[in-house]
Order: sequence, then C-alpha cells, then structure tokens
Amino acid sequence: MRWGMWGAAAIVLLIVVVIIVRQVVLPAFEDDDVPGGNSTWLEFAWTTEPVNGTAVKQLGERLESNYIDRVYLESSAWRGDGSLIEGEYAAEFAAALRKAYPSVEILLWLRMSGEQIAQPEQQSMVTALAHRAVHEWKFDGVQLNGRTVLNDSEAFIQLLRGLREVIGEEALLSVTVPPDRIPVDPDIPIGSTTEPELTWDMNYKQRVGLLLVDEIVVMAHASGLDNVADYETWVAYQVENYVTTLAELENPVPVVVALPTYDAAPEHDPEVESVRAAIRGVQRGRQRAGDNKKWIKSVGLYEYKTTDSREWALYQQHWLGLESD
Repeated sequence: MRWGMWGAAAIVLLIVVVIIVRQVVLPAFEDDDVPGGNSTWLEFAWTTEPVNGTAVKQLGERLESNYIDRVYLESSAWRGDGSLIEGEYAAEFAAALRKAYPSVEILLWLRMSGEQIAQPEQQSMVTALAHRAVHEWKFDGVQLNGRTVLNDSEAFIQLLRGLREVIGEEALLSVTVPPDRIPVDPDIPIGSTTEPELTWDMNYKQRVGLLLVDEIVVMAHASGLDNVADYETWVAYQVENYVTTLAELENPVPVVVALPTYDAAPEHDPEVESVRAAIRGVQRGRQRAGDNKKWIKSVGLYEYKTTDSREWALYQQHWLGLESD
C-alpha cells in the first residue's frame, strides 16, 4: 500500500511538473524568441535603375539579419499631371531580391492621398498596376498607403474592394490606417493635428477590417506632440484601440505598427517620435490589449532609406532583443 501511495504521489507530481512546463516555462521561452515577421518600405529609386547585384545582395542580408521578411516596394510615382509612372526595373529588382533572400515577401507599395483615392481614373490606374505587379511581376501582394483618408470614405472602401478583386484571393492585401487624432479616452494627450474627420470611428475601422485584408498597418506617428512621455502614451493607446476594435470581428486582422524613421516633417519631431519611444509605446499597448495582444503581429520601419545606424541599433536592441553590431 505504501508503494502504491508513493506511486500515486509521483504521478501527481509529474502532472504538476507538466502543467508548470506548459504554462510557465514554455511561454517564457516563447517570449524570449526574436520577434520576426517585420517589414519596411523601399523607395521608388530601387526600381528606376538597372539592378545593382551587390547592392541588392547587401539589402537582402540586412533584411534577413534584422528579421524583416516583408517589404513594400514603391514601383510607381505620381506625375504632376496626375498620371502614374512605373519603375522600369521593378520586376528585375524583385527577382534579384528573391534570389538574395528567398523567403522575403514583396508587396507593391501604393502611396495615395485622399484626394487621389477619390478620383475614379486614378483608382483605375492603381488597380491596373496592382494587377500587373501580382500577375506579371509575381509580387506577393499590394500595400495601400492612403494618406488623409476621411472617416467613412466610400472611395477608400471601393478602392480596397477593387484591389482585392484584381489581385485575387491568394495575394496579400495590406492597408495602412491613420491614428486617432482625437482619442475617445480623455486621458490621452492630443497633438496639434486634431481634424475630427481624420479620426476613424469604430464602425469604419471594422468595415475596413472586413474587406479581406491580410494586415492593417497603424501609422502611429505625426502626432504633433512635443514630449516623449506623451508620445509613448499616445502610441500605446493607438495600438490598444485598433487591436481591441479589430479583435471583435469574426476573423480579426493582424496589426503591424509603423515605427517612424523618417526625417523631421510637419507634426513629426524625430527626437520625440523616436524608434525607442515608438517601441515603448507598442510594448505598453500590447500589455493593455490583454489577450488580444496576439493580434499585434510585428513592426515596420518607415522608411528604409531614412533609417540611420542609430535607429537600426535601437530597433535591434529594443524590439529584436539583440546586441547591436
């Protein structure tokens, strides 16, 4: 009987150990994993000149070593007359980058203003380009970077539907979304960019999320704030707000947060809206999102060409958890 009691106790102990390993030890190891699936935006210049094999190889190595496996490639630019010029070497560049970095995903980066999105002829231009990029150039999908898109814009919804139709169900559809310029939480600081029509309400955010998009990129910058602490609080709110709003959908959409690495601009002070402050805001937003934090997929460096060595080091240390070179 005594041996039976010891055997039962050993079984109970083993069960407890298994539970602890599954619930405590393994998640701890998972939390220590380097966060992959990150992204960046590549400018038009990569597609306008003959491919430089050495430069593309170096690009691929930097992307891979920094756990960036998705790029948004600007393969077109708008002329002053409203026409669209294409990068002559877009297909060749994409093929060269895939050779240097086989697992990279390449999406067509479409940069449009709200006024351009409202023009049917310009919508037709970009949907035609998206079709060519996916079906002829073999891009993996499209990234629509709409700027100053008003709340409840039907033109924006129409364009997203048109893009999904022409690229097909298998291609990736990524869309950037604006931060809340006027937060519903009165404790969140408000910057100088307070146009109410540029803040999307909950219903509109969910309408966009329902359009078969594969990821939503929150452009958490150009806040107009003038101190780091307020900016971190503001970013945390944007992350939590979008994640919890989209998590209510039957099929929640993964969220990517764009880290601002571009030069000084209206409403953007790089000393305030730094990579470090943005990452701290994302981390706080993940904590506040609770169980919904699983939908915060990754971050993106906006943009590649303006990310300096200091910003790379901050990204490596504070997001990837790596010692910088």
